[in-house]
Amino acid sequence: MKTRTRIQAADLYVLLQREFRRRQVRECETCYVQLPFLIDRPAPDAANWEVIVPRACTLRCNEILEQVVDELGGQYDLVPGSR
Repeated sequence: MKTRTRIQAADLYVLLQREFRRRQVRECETCYVQLPFLIDRPAPDAANWEVIVPRACTLRCNEILEQVVDELGGQYDLVPGSR
């Protein structure tokens, strides 16, 4: 298993939001990031959190957010009980 930095959900949300907004097409005014939540780790090398990805929009924001989640999922684990 990779060593990941343990982080509070609110702090991870800030990182997710910042990176998503940096990559998101500016014309999209509907897609957003939700607070990450703790899950049972599906595999030994997987993150212990996920977010609900928005529906597919014409500007492909869902794909952008999935990329951000994949990248940060390799770096961070949620602290159990964090909000």
